[in-house]
Amino acid sequence: MHLPLPLIITLAASAFLAGCKEEAENHTVDYFTANPAERAAMLETCEVADRAMDDANCVNARKSAQKTQTQKDREGSYRLFGDPSFN
Repeated sequence: MHLPLPLIITLAASAFLAGCKEEAENHTVDYFTANPAERAAMLETCEVADRAMDDANCVNARKSAQKTQTQKDREGSYRLFGDPSFN
């Protein structure tokens, strides 16, 4: 069985293009801090993604989550214990 040349070329091009993925725009830690919904969505994506540790958005979303949690902890500490004074 011989396949026509245009069909072979089309199939080869389709297979090649299927392997390419569009690169997402990289966002900063500040962006993810200012956009908690985007951060949550990115963190969900990173949980199931291969090589998430190499993805800049995953790293920045994780750092933003840590920064946000630290700020919440600090605010809770101030409410509970007041402003620390070491005078």
